[in-house]
Amino acid sequence: MVDAPHERIDTRREVEELTDYVNNGWLRSGEFDGPTILWNHLIREASQQDEQNRNDAPVAPLTDADTVIGMPMQWYFDSIAAIVPTAERTENGVEMPRSDMPTFHLDSQALSGVDAVVGNALASTRWADAVANLAKALEMTARFVGNVADRDNEGFDYLKDLVQSVRVYMDAVACNADPMTGEQALRTITRVACNDEFRLNAMQMVELLSCGLSFAQWDDTRMFAYDALTAATAAMDELIKHASGNEANEANKANEMGKGVDEPHKNLSADDLANLASLDPTLLTERELAESARHQFDHAIQFLRHDLMRISGDATAADRFLCEHHTVEPLADTYAARLVDAERWTDLIDFVDLVERDNPNQCTVMFPEDIVPYEWETMREAALEALGRRDELIAMYRERLDDEFDPNTDITRYKLNLWRERRD
Repeated sequence: MVDAPHERIDTRREVEELTDYVNNGWLRSGEFDGPTILWNHLIREASQQDEQNRNDAPVAPLTDADTVIGMPMQWYFDSIAAIVPTAERTENGVEMPRSDMPTFHLDSQALSGVDAVVGNALASTRWADAVANLAKALEMTARFVGNVADRDNEGFDYLKDLVQSVRVYMDAVACNADPMTGEQALRTITRVACNDEFRLNAMQMVELLSCGLSFAQWDDTRMFAYDALTAATAAMDELIKHASGNEANEANKANEMGKGVDEPHKNLSADDLANLASLDPTLLTERELAESARHQFDHAIQFLRHDLMRISGDATAADRFLCEHHTVEPLADTYAARLVDAERWTDLIDFVDLVERDNPNQCTVMFPEDIVPYEWETMREAALEALGRRDELIAMYRERLDDEFDPNTDITRYKLNLWRERRD
């Protein structure tokens, strides 16, 4: 007798679940002709919902915002300096080893000033002034989080939420402000994204740059988003140039003084050197930190490039970009979703072959595990179901049954029998 869960399984189970997820989950909004990665329709919905809370009210002057944000932060450092024996007072404040600091917690109220300034800005339609204060909040919060012992990631999570709040507000700017004000606002956010606090954290940097996606939806403001992308790329180029220049200067000084230049990481493995981002930053030289940041940026900025093309209406270029970058997990997943949405099942099989050939261990990251339990093989299975390719499915299920570690043996055997009995 078949178990109850098996009774709900038929010969189109995988294709129906995959199609349902793509069409009613990922692409539910139907905003564009294909899936996006950084853009989410919930941003627009949140922006519209917040309209009733915004009014034409002034925001705090920028200098006052700086003071309101900075005072609780300084009180926090002063308070922990009193209990950390290694703390030293300098002209610029208090210095102490991060390893000696107590773990930062939000209930310390060190970020209460940020809450006040951000709340004031988000409630105003004085777009340029409000964005200036939001930029100040982002900059000072990122610097603060980078200087505390954020072992529980409370500060990092707070900063992530702040970035999302800014994205929602910038969508309102794109929808409501005149183009000149919108351009000014996006440039303000871009400058913050390109400073040192964010350049070494590529994903948050790109999240901020994705504020431009709201502007990319209209012809008269689309160029603002591409200008932001250009500025960010130039900022990362400058980071590498500056770090390399400093390293060269240090080497010259060492040679002039008759000292040898230290050979960095002579004890590190080749794998470590190939994956600097996984190392403790204290082990890296300034140049290696910069190169690691640039590598992460080059990876993350691909998501923004794709979404800009998709939102701008250049579907052909967006699809080509996804296919060309099929070894990058989110981009490959996005192209697979595109093929599922278009019911291009033969093309999906060819694409799965391409991914497995060029990166055999590549995982899916944009699909839930219950939708693709066998990763790319589930994609192939769904396409084969849609095409009714019985013999290939039977061979697939037999191969799974030969795997001693297959966690779904009963279901696999049941599906094998279904296709064996099917005659059409």
